[in-house]
Amino acid sequence: MMDKLTIDHHLFNFAFENRLQRSYGAMMNRLLEQQAQLADQLVNEQLLQALVKDFVRIERELAEAHRQVVALSRTDALTNLANRRWFDESLHSEWSRAVRASGTLGLLLLDIDCFKLYNDNYGHPAGDDCLRQVARTIQGVLLRPPDLVARYGGEEIVCLLPGTGLAGIKKVGEEILAAIRTLALPHAFSKVPDAIVTVSIGGSACLPRNDLEAAALLKQADEMLYHSKENGRNRLTVAQEML
Repeated sequence: MMDKLTIDHHLFNFAFENRLQRSYGAMMNRLLEQQAQLADQLVNEQLLQALVKDFVRIERELAEAHRQVVALSRTDALTNLANRRWFDESLHSEWSRAVRASGTLGLLLLDIDCFKLYNDNYGHPAGDDCLRQVARTIQGVLLRPPDLVARYGGEEIVCLLPGTGLAGIKKVGEEILAAIRTLALPHAFSKVPDAIVTVSIGGSACLPRNDLEAAALLKQADEMLYHSKENGRNRLTVAQEML
Protein backbone atom coordinates (compact mmCIF):
# COMPACT_ATOMS: atom_id res chain seq x y z
CA MET A 1 0.00 0.00 0.00
CA MET A 2 1.42 3.37 -1.16
CA ASP A 3 2.14 5.91 1.46
CA LYS A 4 0.95 9.52 1.20
CA LEU A 5 4.31 10.75 -0.13
CA THR A 6 4.24 8.30 -3.01
CA ILE A 7 0.68 9.22 -3.85
CA ASP A 8 1.52 12.89 -3.79
CA HIS A 9 4.49 12.20 -6.04
CA HIS A 10 2.33 10.36 -8.55
CA LEU A 11 -0.27 13.07 -8.44
CA PHE A 12 2.42 15.68 -9.04
CA ASN A 13 3.82 13.72 -11.99
CA PHE A 14 0.36 13.25 -13.43
CA ALA A 15 -0.44 16.95 -13.10
CA PHE A 16 2.93 17.92 -14.56
CA GLU A 17 2.57 15.57 -17.51
CA ASN A 18 -0.95 16.85 -18.06
CA ARG A 19 0.23 20.45 -18.08
CA LEU A 20 3.15 19.50 -20.31
CA GLN A 21 0.84 17.78 -22.80
CA ARG A 22 -1.46 20.77 -22.80
CA SER A 23 1.49 23.15 -23.31
CA TYR A 24 2.88 20.94 -26.06
CA GLY A 25 -0.53 20.78 -27.71
CA ALA A 26 -0.93 24.56 -27.49
CA MET A 27 2.55 25.04 -28.91
CA MET A 28 1.84 22.68 -31.79
CA ASN A 29 -1.43 24.48 -32.50
CA ARG A 30 0.36 27.83 -32.56
CA LEU A 31 3.04 26.37 -34.80
CA LEU A 32 0.45 24.96 -37.19
CA GLU A 33 -1.38 28.27 -37.22
CA GLN A 34 1.85 30.12 -38.01
CA GLN A 35 2.64 27.65 -40.77
CA ALA A 36 -0.84 28.15 -42.18
CA GLN A 37 -0.40 31.94 -42.05
CA LEU A 38 2.98 31.70 -43.73
CA ALA A 39 1.51 29.43 -46.38
CA ASP A 40 -1.33 31.88 -46.94
CA GLN A 41 1.15 34.74 -47.17
CA LEU A 42 3.26 32.82 -49.68
CA VAL A 43 0.19 32.02 -51.75
CA ASN A 44 -0.88 35.67 -51.59
CA GLU A 45 2.58 36.81 -52.69
CA GLN A 46 2.55 34.35 -55.57
CA LEU A 47 -0.94 35.47 -56.57
CA LEU A 48 0.16 39.10 -56.40
CA GLN A 49 3.21 38.41 -58.54
CA ALA A 50 1.05 36.58 -61.06
CA LEU A 51 -1.44 39.46 -61.13
CA VAL A 52 1.36 41.99 -61.64
CA LYS A 53 2.78 39.93 -64.52
CA ASP A 54 -0.65 39.67 -66.11
CA PHE A 55 -1.19 43.41 -65.69
CA VAL A 56 2.17 44.24 -67.30
CA ARG A 57 1.48 41.82 -70.17
CA ILE A 58 -1.99 43.24 -70.80
CA GLU A 59 -0.63 46.80 -70.67
CA ARG A 60 2.00 45.93 -73.27
CA GLU A 61 -0.55 44.20 -75.49
CA LEU A 62 -2.88 47.20 -75.26
CA ALA A 63 -0.02 49.60 -76.04
CA GLU A 64 0.98 47.52 -79.08
CA ALA A 65 -2.64 47.30 -80.25
CA HIS A 66 -2.96 51.07 -79.88
CA ARG A 67 0.26 51.59 -81.83
CA GLN A 68 -1.01 49.36 -84.63
CA VAL A 69 -4.36 51.16 -84.76
CA VAL A 70 -2.63 54.53 -84.93
CA ALA A 71 -0.27 53.24 -87.62
CA LEU A 72 -3.17 51.90 -89.67
CA SER A 73 -5.04 55.19 -89.36
CA ARG A 74 -1.98 57.00 -90.75
CA THR A 75 -0.93 54.53 -93.44
CA ASP A 76 -2.09 54.14 -97.01
CA ALA A 77 -3.26 50.55 -97.36
CA LEU A 78 -2.03 50.11 -100.94
CA THR A 79 1.46 51.58 -100.80
CA ASN A 80 2.24 51.45 -97.06
CA LEU A 81 3.26 55.10 -97.34
CA ALA A 82 1.95 57.70 -94.96
CA ASN A 83 -1.56 58.73 -95.95
CA ARG A 84 -2.93 62.24 -96.59
CA ARG A 85 -3.94 62.65 -92.95
CA TRP A 86 -0.46 61.87 -91.68
CA PHE A 87 1.05 64.23 -94.24
CA ASP A 88 -1.26 67.08 -93.22
CA GLU A 89 -0.38 66.55 -89.54
CA SER A 90 3.33 66.36 -90.31
CA LEU A 91 3.29 69.46 -92.51
CA HIS A 92 1.64 71.41 -89.70
CA SER A 93 4.03 70.17 -87.00
CA GLU A 94 7.17 70.60 -89.14
CA TRP A 95 6.02 74.07 -90.15
CA SER A 96 5.60 75.08 -86.50
CA ARG A 97 8.98 73.58 -85.61
CA ALA A 98 10.70 75.43 -88.45
CA VAL A 99 9.10 78.73 -87.36
CA ARG A 100 10.45 78.26 -83.82
CA ALA A 101 13.91 77.20 -84.99
CA SER A 102 14.14 79.55 -88.01
CA GLY A 103 14.77 76.48 -90.17
CA THR A 104 13.96 75.63 -93.78
CA LEU A 105 11.32 73.25 -95.09
CA GLY A 106 11.35 71.60 -98.50
CA LEU A 107 8.64 69.77 -100.43
CA LEU A 108 8.48 67.63 -103.57
CA LEU A 109 5.20 66.77 -105.30
CA LEU A 110 5.35 63.86 -107.74
CA ASP A 111 2.94 62.48 -110.29
CA ILE A 112 3.33 59.21 -112.25
CA ASP A 113 3.26 60.15 -115.90
CA CYS A 114 0.28 58.96 -117.97
CA PHE A 115 -0.92 56.72 -115.16
CA LYS A 116 -4.50 56.60 -116.43
CA LEU A 117 -3.23 55.16 -119.71
CA TYR A 118 -1.26 52.60 -117.69
CA ASN A 119 -4.37 51.51 -115.79
CA ASP A 120 -6.56 51.47 -118.90
CA ASN A 121 -4.18 49.25 -120.85
CA TYR A 122 -2.50 47.06 -118.24
CA GLY A 123 -5.40 46.81 -115.78
CA HIS A 124 -5.88 48.13 -112.26
CA PRO A 125 -4.04 45.26 -110.50
CA ALA A 126 -0.96 46.09 -112.57
CA GLY A 127 -1.52 49.77 -111.81
CA ASP A 128 -1.60 49.00 -108.08
CA ASP A 129 1.64 47.06 -108.37
CA CYS A 130 3.19 49.95 -110.28
CA LEU A 131 2.21 52.35 -107.50
CA ARG A 132 3.72 50.05 -104.88
CA GLN A 133 7.02 49.77 -106.75
CA VAL A 134 7.27 53.51 -107.27
CA ALA A 135 6.47 54.10 -103.59
CA ARG A 136 9.17 51.66 -102.43
CA THR A 137 11.69 53.26 -104.76
CA ILE A 138 11.03 56.75 -103.44
CA GLN A 139 11.27 55.51 -99.86
CA GLY A 140 14.63 54.00 -100.74
CA VAL A 141 15.90 57.46 -101.69
CA LEU A 142 14.62 59.34 -98.62
CA LEU A 143 16.56 57.78 -95.77
CA ARG A 144 16.71 60.58 -93.19
CA PRO A 145 14.48 59.97 -90.14
CA PRO A 146 12.63 63.33 -90.37
CA ASP A 147 11.77 62.92 -94.06
CA LEU A 148 8.24 61.79 -94.88
CA VAL A 149 6.92 60.14 -98.04
CA ALA A 150 3.13 60.15 -98.35
CA ARG A 151 0.50 59.20 -100.89
CA TYR A 152 -1.14 62.53 -101.56
CA GLY A 153 -3.94 61.16 -103.71
CA GLY A 154 -4.34 58.84 -106.70
CA GLU A 155 -0.95 58.57 -108.36
CA GLU A 156 0.44 61.66 -106.61
CA ILE A 157 3.13 61.29 -103.95
CA VAL A 158 4.49 64.04 -101.74
CA CYS A 159 7.84 64.23 -99.96
CA LEU A 160 8.26 66.48 -96.93
CA LEU A 161 11.89 67.40 -96.27
CA PRO A 162 12.56 69.29 -93.02
CA GLY A 163 15.73 71.36 -92.90
CA THR A 164 16.08 71.31 -96.70
CA GLY A 165 16.47 74.28 -99.04
CA LEU A 166 16.23 74.59 -102.81
CA ALA A 167 19.60 72.94 -103.49
CA GLY A 168 18.66 70.01 -101.27
CA ILE A 169 15.26 69.36 -102.82
CA LYS A 170 16.80 69.57 -106.28
CA LYS A 171 19.35 66.92 -105.36
CA VAL A 172 16.70 64.61 -103.85
CA GLY A 173 14.33 65.16 -106.78
CA GLU A 174 17.02 64.22 -109.31
CA GLU A 175 17.84 61.07 -107.32
CA ILE A 176 14.16 60.08 -107.37
CA LEU A 177 13.92 60.66 -111.13
CA ALA A 178 16.98 58.47 -111.71
CA ALA A 179 15.76 55.73 -109.37
CA ILE A 180 12.34 55.53 -111.08
CA ARG A 181 13.97 55.39 -114.51
CA THR A 182 16.23 52.59 -113.29
CA LEU A 183 13.14 50.55 -112.43
CA ALA A 184 12.45 50.48 -116.15
CA LEU A 185 8.82 49.41 -115.72
CA PRO A 186 7.39 49.03 -119.24
CA HIS A 187 4.78 51.60 -120.23
CA ALA A 188 4.20 51.24 -123.96
CA PHE A 189 1.30 53.70 -123.81
CA SER A 190 3.18 56.52 -122.16
CA LYS A 191 3.65 59.82 -123.97
CA VAL A 192 7.21 59.86 -122.68
CA PRO A 193 9.58 58.65 -125.47
CA ASP A 194 11.36 55.97 -123.40
CA ALA A 195 8.15 53.88 -123.05
CA ILE A 196 8.81 53.23 -119.37
CA VAL A 197 7.16 54.43 -116.18
CA THR A 198 8.42 57.90 -115.26
CA VAL A 199 7.44 60.68 -112.89
CA SER A 200 7.11 64.43 -113.09
CA ILE A 201 8.20 66.40 -110.04
CA GLY A 202 7.66 69.89 -108.71
CA GLY A 203 9.75 71.26 -105.87
CA SER A 204 9.52 74.17 -103.48
CA ALA A 205 11.24 75.33 -100.30
CA CYS A 206 10.73 78.10 -97.80
CA LEU A 207 11.73 79.61 -94.50
CA PRO A 208 8.47 79.18 -92.57
CA ARG A 209 7.24 82.23 -90.68
CA ASN A 210 4.08 83.38 -88.96
CA ASP A 211 2.89 85.58 -91.83
CA LEU A 212 3.06 82.68 -94.32
CA GLU A 213 0.78 79.63 -94.45
CA ALA A 214 1.99 76.08 -95.03
CA ALA A 215 -0.46 75.80 -97.92
CA ALA A 216 1.70 78.26 -99.86
CA LEU A 217 4.57 75.75 -99.94
CA LEU A 218 2.31 73.04 -101.32
CA LYS A 219 0.75 75.44 -103.85
CA GLN A 220 4.13 76.44 -105.25
CA ALA A 221 5.25 72.80 -105.53
CA ASP A 222 2.03 72.05 -107.41
CA GLU A 223 2.75 74.91 -109.82
CA MET A 224 6.25 73.54 -110.42
CA LEU A 225 4.75 70.10 -111.05
CA TYR A 226 2.45 71.64 -113.67
CA HIS A 227 5.49 73.13 -115.45
CA SER A 228 7.20 69.71 -115.47
CA LYS A 229 4.18 68.15 -117.15
CA GLU A 230 3.81 70.98 -119.64
CA ASN A 231 7.47 70.74 -120.63
CA GLY A 232 7.39 67.06 -121.57
CA ARG A 233 7.08 65.16 -118.26
CA ASN A 234 9.81 62.91 -116.85
CA ARG A 235 11.53 65.89 -115.30
CA LEU A 236 12.00 68.00 -112.19
CA THR A 237 11.11 71.68 -111.91
CA VAL A 238 12.16 73.55 -108.78
CA ALA A 239 11.11 77.07 -107.79
CA GLN A 240 13.76 79.67 -108.49
CA GLU A 241 13.50 81.32 -105.10
CA MET A 242 12.44 80.29 -101.61
CA LEU A 243 9.11 81.54 -100.39
